[in-house]
Amino acid sequence: MTQNIYLVSAGNQPTGVEPTAFGSLAIQERRDVEDWVVKNPSILGEPLLIITPEFDRFDRSNRRLDVLALDQAGSLVVVELKLDIAGSMADQQAIRYAAFCSTMTMKQVVEQFGRYHGVEEAEGEARILEFLQSDQLPELGNKPRIILAAGSMEDAEVTSCVLWLRGFGVDITCVELTPYRLPDRAEILLVPRVIIPLPEARDYVIRVEQKEVIQTQDLKEKRGYSQLWAMVAEEYNQLNAPLRATGNPQTSYFQIRIGSRSIHYEWQILKRRSQIIVALHFESSDAEENYRWLSLIREHMTEIQAGISAPFSADRWGKKWAAVSLAVPYVGAPDRDTAKACAALMKKLIERTEHLVRPLVEANGTPLVQHSR
Repeated sequence: MTQNIYLVSAGNQPTGVEPTAFGSLAIQERRDVEDWVVKNPSILGEPLLIITPEFDRFDRSNRRLDVLALDQAGSLVVVELKLDIAGSMADQQAIRYAAFCSTMTMKQVVEQFGRYHGVEEAEGEARILEFLQSDQLPELGNKPRIILAAGSMEDAEVTSCVLWLRGFGVDITCVELTPYRLPDRAEILLVPRVIIPLPEARDYVIRVEQKEVIQTQDLKEKRGYSQLWAMVAEEYNQLNAPLRATGNPQTSYFQIRIGSRSIHYEWQILKRRSQIIVALHFESSDAEENYRWLSLIREHMTEIQAGISAPFSADRWGKKWAAVSLAVPYVGAPDRDTAKACAALMKKLIERTEHLVRPLVEANGTPLVQHSR
């Protein structure tokens, strides 16, 4: 929906200025619209630093991105320009370009900036730092922002796609650049308007979208944990091990209790290491007690490790805890082979340490919970 604009001369009645279309004004996409954005990027509704127009440094592709820019937060911005968004497939083009640019480094950005603006790398870096108002260049994230700008944004398919993408955490903005023909003059009046997200609700909308993305990721993660631990428990309990695995947690860890709050067996996912740890944990509030218990277990390390090829550790853990642990590779998706490996290692760990742990549990003064078969 276009805005009503009026031209008022001294002593005269307001005269309506009629909106028009780029096509009726012989405006061209690259010669005119792109040139306007490059010369004054704030047309797009925010301060931007132009890295380069017509960016074509894509591997195995001869496509050209209209404008590549940085915003003041140090995020890469992919700008796709159209005279009219209808039927242009601009959303798909922009997504493709954002994917191409997702692997760019700040060093490459500085190089492209210098190449386009005709300055040395040091000068280019200084100008970028000045724009960012920073003393240090930030690292680029792997999710470039997208700005779609056009003389007309009246395309329900595109706007629906944009709103859907924003629901998945894609930062994509739509800007309508409406030209108005001035009466009896050759100039046009260009009125930019951010239509997605609405400026007056931008901060709120972004917070809601971010919350929804986090909640969706959390739910997906919990389901993944639940599926994995269900497999692990099924495989483990079929082995007739001394202790049973009960419950179906939706967390990154799954404990097998032996009768003390301070001592338990546990499977734990370590994402950064791409591992599942099969462990015996000592988690008393008294650090020295944990280390003393660990020392008792260490006296039997030869028997515990016998025939086990998995990476093994018996050491302090965290600020005051201690653990005996084995590691299983984990790619991040539940699978039966990983579950079997986790189950088999836990059975061996329990069989080789339970007789050592039981006296500690009893001496710890906590009533035993009978989980033995």
